[in-house]
Amino acid sequence: MKEETEKPEFWESAFGEKKEMWGFEPAKSAVLTKDFFVQNSVKSILIPGIGYGRNAQIFKENGMAVTGIEISKTAIEMAEKHYGNDMVIYHGSVNDMPFDTCQYDGIFCYALIHLLDSSEREKLIP
Repeated sequence: MKEETEKPEFWESAFGEKKEMWGFEPAKSAVLTKDFFVQNSVKSILIPGIGYGRNAQIFKENGMAVTGIEISKTAIEMAEKHYGNDMVIYHGSVNDMPFDTCQYDGIFCYALIHLLDSSEREKLIP
């Protein structure tokens, strides 16, 4: 695992070079989670590692307020370009949470936890 200080540079480089590397369709798990959230009247969600927002859009389209955390400024700019400015996206590492005092009805965490070492996971999960 790379040192924490190397991770922002990695993601800046990845989003800078590969742009929308995962396309614009939400992941199947985002679609399934959206259904669960709708059934349970979830109104606000947090997405740590929101990237450029491809998985956030489906929640927004279903009336949920989305807040994200993203380590890459480039990805945040891409999210604003593609999906507008009606999401709050904090720039920083999930290891620096909390960024606000909000309580969210749900959390959607996709393809992030496995990128963290054990101490980072211990901090993220609570």
